Amino acid sequence: MSAARRILLGLVPKVALSRLTGLATRAPIPGPMRPAFYRWFARRYGADLDEVAGDLRSYRSLFMFFQRPLRDGARPAEDGATFVWPCDGKVVTAGPIEAGNIPQVKGIDYEVEDFVGDPELGAKLASGSQVTVYLAPGDYHRVHAPFDAEIVAVRRIPGTLFPVNPPAVRAVPRLFVRNARVVFEARLDDGRPAAIVMVGALNVGHIHESVTPGQRVDAGAEVGRFGFGSTTVVLVGPGGEGLPQVAGETVVRTGRRVR
Repeated sequence: MSAARRILLGLVPKVALSRLTGLATRAPIPGPMRPAFYRWFARRYGADLDEVAGDLRSYRSLFMFFQRPLRDGARPAEDGATFVWPCDGKVVTAGPIEAGNIPQVKGIDYEVEDFVGDPELGAKLASGSQVTVYLAPGDYHRVHAPFDAEIVAVRRIPGTLFPVNPPAVRAVPRLFVRNARVVFEARLDDGRPAAIVMVGALNVGHIHESVTPGQRVDAGAEVGRFGFGSTTVVLVGPGGEGLPQVAGETVVRTGRRVR
């Protein structure tokens, strides 16, 4: 089944399809229909409407609702935590980076330097640690800083747009290196290098950057927004407290302490 899925995904015009989907989701929804539509969406995909900022009528399109903010105070970063989760979702892999490789799924790895698009940064992160989190369509789609840091650089890396759901990840080798992504290079307060990487996916051709190079961010500050569900990867260099091993499929929430 994985081989057949890999062939099928290779044939699908992923970028063109994502652009069409983006146009469709930007179509305005009539005001009176919005609350009922978004409540249906929440039931279908498991979105939590109790945390949504503002009135549902204020979200003119499904695209705007995908990028909805949380109400004030809904998800503060936990005090005293070295690392907090950058987004809502489920853990794919978490733990040490071994020999410069990040595990994608069991038995399939990809290289850090290829992923971040910078051999020098890749070498600095090669013996560190990482967490990879998959965001489903119903999840909150904004990504936040998992640590206190300075944003050193922001780079967009072009690529295709394979879906990043678990079946696709199992079927397509090195999928995260092949997809378009945005890399937020960071420097922790202790001087270690780090990176937050937002990986695009099928129907997620849009990634909005909320920070710029040279900007200081505290844990919990917004760094970017997805247009739909996708994947976020956090990498931290060696030499201090690292990101711990966490079992795959663990449900995580923005701002909570990484355990």
